[in-house]
Amino acid sequence: MRLVSRAVLREIAPPFLLGFAAYTFVLLIRTIVVMTDFFVRRSATLPEVLRLVALSIPWIVVLTLPMAFLLGVLIGIGRLSADSELTALRACGVGPASIYRPTLAAAAVLSGLVFLLYNTVLPWANEELTRSLARAAATSAINLVQPRTFREPRAGETLFFDRVGADGRSFEGVFLKIGDGEQEDRVIVARRGALNLERDALWLDLFDSTVHEYDPADPSRYRTYANERQRILFAGDIWNEPRTRITYGKALRSQSLGELIETARGVKGRSPERYRLAWVEIYKKFSIPLACFAFAFIGIPLAETSRRAGRGGGFALSLAIIVVYYVLLSNGETWSQDGRLPPAVAMWLPNVLLLILGFLAMRRTGVERARWRLPSFLRRRPSARPPRERRSLFGGLLTFPATLDRYVLRGFFSTLVLVLLSIVLLSVIVDYSDKVDEIIRNKPPAEVIAGYYRYFLLSVAMEIAPFAVLLATLIALGVFSKNNEDTAFRASGVSLYRLGAPILVATGLAAVLVFTIGEYVLPFAKQREERHRHRIFGRPADYGLRTVSERNWYSGRDGRIWHREATDPDRGLLVSPSIFEFDRDFQLVRRIVAREAVWQTDSWLLRQGWERTFDGPRETAYRNFLEQKVAGDPPAAFARERRTPAEMRFRELQRHARRLKRSGYPTANLETALQSKIARPLLLPIMALLALPFAFRIGKRGALAGIGVGLALGITLLIGTTLFTKLGDVGALPPFLAAWTPNVLFATAAAYLLLRVRT
Repeated sequence: MRLVSRAVLREIAPPFLLGFAAYTFVLLIRTIVVMTDFFVRRSATLPEVLRLVALSIPWIVVLTLPMAFLLGVLIGIGRLSADSELTALRACGVGPASIYRPTLAAAAVLSGLVFLLYNTVLPWANEELTRSLARAAATSAINLVQPRTFREPRAGETLFFDRVGADGRSFEGVFLKIGDGEQEDRVIVARRGALNLERDALWLDLFDSTVHEYDPADPSRYRTYANERQRILFAGDIWNEPRTRITYGKALRSQSLGELIETARGVKGRSPERYRLAWVEIYKKFSIPLACFAFAFIGIPLAETSRRAGRGGGFALSLAIIVVYYVLLSNGETWSQDGRLPPAVAMWLPNVLLLILGFLAMRRTGVERARWRLPSFLRRRPSARPPRERRSLFGGLLTFPATLDRYVLRGFFSTLVLVLLSIVLLSVIVDYSDKVDEIIRNKPPAEVIAGYYRYFLLSVAMEIAPFAVLLATLIALGVFSKNNEDTAFRASGVSLYRLGAPILVATGLAAVLVFTIGEYVLPFAKQREERHRHRIFGRPADYGLRTVSERNWYSGRDGRIWHREATDPDRGLLVSPSIFEFDRDFQLVRRIVAREAVWQTDSWLLRQGWERTFDGPRETAYRNFLEQKVAGDPPAAFARERRTPAEMRFRELQRHARRLKRSGYPTANLETALQSKIARPLLLPIMALLALPFAFRIGKRGALAGIGVGLALGITLLIGTTLFTKLGDVGALPPFLAAWTPNVLFATAAAYLLLRVRT
């Protein structure tokens, strides 16, 4: 290999490797969170969790390898251009081919690797991941139904459980109603239950159960009997889909090239839409690997012409190109499915467009170097007014922000914006790629998709804010150290503590802003995001807020379960109400059925019904009544929407947790979420404090070393906070410790390391 070729590859390799690690980590964040939940709450073994993580990596790698290669080309070649090394090479008679040759060779190797992954590893990994997640979800009580909510395994069946067992896989206090009110009604109440998956069949095992049966046409015919153990086959899955077994229909993305060709041949003429989608996947298996060549052709001339942009400019350029490429690719799938574009054109259009632009840019660099200048009317002109004198606050006791502070904060905020923008854009690209099949299938309006991503952006930004602050501090101060600016400041009597002070103050103020957004904006945004997401998936907008069953069922604050055929909150009327009352062991002790119920100030007046009382499986009393008063929640409670802790404000969540705790229900997850609403924003200044000593230690190695250290610290931060939160959710740690331990540990480590830095 020629000396010049080796030099070019050496320049491309470091940013490529760091970009690959950074992009992969960012896209793995949610996977790591989910897998930590499997490990802590669902008693999955460490090998099982690691296997799921490993199966999640291939589909991420096939996206991040081309992205990282583009970043490596822009930063590596851009560095050669910025230092005039390309000019020196051409002065020695070395032409552009010396740059293109090794870069295209690297693109060929990466294209082959991506092609191999896309066509051999990825289909198998997707299929195995789908099977593994389906089995894990089917046997996990938490993932199927949240405690004290109602779900319909199939029409006419309603499942409810009071709480999750200590093992995370069983129910305590199970209520199952079978019947639609017209045929014989059956209610099963059990102390304990568990879901088991056997040969793709999902079974509900009940222990110490009591069965109640009666004929709605003749309420006097009522039977009860007890079972030590009872097994019920769910003739449908818990996700409200009409299946008789847990199946794993092989999706197009889980098929190999040969299987896709067979699928296309099989549906040709019978299903034009599926035929086009099959060919979309076939062409995609070639177009995405060959994107490395397109990125090389567009990256080299852009890196040469944007010589003054630096590494930050190269990073921004790579983001812009990646966004354009994947937006065209994702929209191409939609256009092809609608028949507006042939599959070949839709999938090859982004590559061809980048190649054309690359060739045009290459010809331009051969003629003259492009000058990136703003139009004259946008350039900043010096002010005619004399500069205003900056006055010190409080008689000179506080001089903030001084020139030093503004200088430090300018570098910090410019880096922070770039980091936040990159992570958010990558998250949107991957999320859109994941949902494009549902968008094609359900055709939601454009305003629904736009609304979903408007609120999705805010959620992602809030989640990754601590990591972004960590990375921005490392890069900004690392650049100062590399350029010996920290040495110059110390020689002028400015300590490193003073140099980092503006970042700590800024992140402290940002923590207040993050808490305020989390308190007043994020709950609303989360609700709207979920509504739009359900519409994208073809479900009603209120699907996640009130399930099909919850429109007719209600769990009262006193532990009673209410059922009604209809509700009129304005008139305070329940039509055909049924009330189920339980003891502490969740055994049915009283059942009331009436024609209607009317709210009267502080209780319900039931009319024309009957009442039964029980002692275990034995009926102890039965009577009919014309009118009877029953205490209960007001009509507004029956229409109240169920919300998650993330969708509640601090005080609202606090009241909700206290109310459930007084009723005797476990509230560890709610109290942990409550403490986290305060603890998480404070991670911003803590991460800045932690980054300070590392930034000055690795500064001589530059921003790339800062990114590497930031990734290592970010992984530690993510795993630590997620692990402690999940331990708090299941009650293994007190909620206060679960929420605040990561803050204390990272703050202590930051203070210790900072005290050891030579200032």
